[in-house]
Amino acid sequence: MWLKCLKPLGMLIVFLLLFGCGSKESASIEKPSKAPAQISEERQVEVVEVVSRPISYTLSAVGSMRTPEHVTISPKKAGIIQKILVKEGDRVGKGQLLVQLDEVDARLQVERAEAKVQEADASLEAHRIILVRYQKLFEGKVIPQQTYEDIGLKVKLDEARLALARTELSLARQNLQDHRIISPIDGIVNLKIASIGEHVNVAPKDEILTIVQMDPLELEFYIPENWAGRIRPGSQIQFSVKAFSEEKYSANLQFISPTADPATRNVKMKAMAPNPHYRLKPGFFAEVTLPAGGNPNGMTIPESALFSQEGKKFTFVVREGVALRREVETGIRFDGKVEILKGIQKGEKVVTAGHEQLTEGMKVKISANVQAPSSK
Repeated sequence: MWLKCLKPLGMLIVFLLLFGCGSKESASIEKPSKAPAQISEERQVEVVEVVSRPISYTLSAVGSMRTPEHVTISPKKAGIIQKILVKEGDRVGKGQLLVQLDEVDARLQVERAEAKVQEADASLEAHRIILVRYQKLFEGKVIPQQTYEDIGLKVKLDEARLALARTELSLARQNLQDHRIISPIDGIVNLKIASIGEHVNVAPKDEILTIVQMDPLELEFYIPENWAGRIRPGSQIQFSVKAFSEEKYSANLQFISPTADPATRNVKMKAMAPNPHYRLKPGFFAEVTLPAGGNPNGMTIPESALFSQEGKKFTFVVREGVALRREVETGIRFDGKVEILKGIQKGEKVVTAGHEQLTEGMKVKISANVQAPSSK
């Protein structure tokens, strides 16, 4: 009877053994299915070859337009203003008459000085004639020596009187000229202060007009100290102003400060900008670009190849189908490219697309859409 009980039990054991073996076989079949998952880790990327190329550095700055000369017109002589021949906004030229003071007394002084010169000149001429005649008489022993010497002394006194009279005439004429106030520069009348009929003094000086020089104008701007060594006087710079935003202007760099501002570490520079039509105005804000040297053997990569982590910059280089992460030092950026100063070599291939999921040492497959190396 116990044999009958064992029979179903044996069948159950056989069934369990068969079921267990089937599970192992199933597991062994499923394992190879993981291999394709490893192959799928190979990332598709686009790359570009790194080439050397000349790079020109262009520096940007902001500045302002200034007048190189701002002149306050004051009288050299006290007097009453008789005429003001210009108004605010007028263009004036160097040497142009601006203001006329009352000159009646000054003209009288000139006339008196001229009369003294004529008197001294006539006296000198008369005594010279007498001296020539007395010399002959003295040589003939007709007149005594003292008489001859007396006339000679009068000639010398007349010469001194004439020289003094001429000096006084020169001073009188200068005094008359000083009643005519002329412009010392080319420019524009910026402000009229005094009026016709007003009495103006010399000490303290009363102001009559102000004139500003408009051509050329001075462009003043600052650059960081680390760029100052790349800039040279005489360089042509370009700038634009908001008033005429579509236009570009040129200026010649004239001055580079020998010192840096201790607070900002910036270096002041000045350029002279031609302004023949007076369109540019003192006080205008200017956006400046200027050449700052270059690197004949520079290297650039597309900006898309660059990424940042924890404040550092990196790119991926592909070598023998493997992605290698490189920390790089960058320079300037322009036209969608970035200059590489350190971290990669010419001829290496950097990843420009597909690096978002890359990690160090990951296998990659270069896309057929490989970018050609750019030398532009």
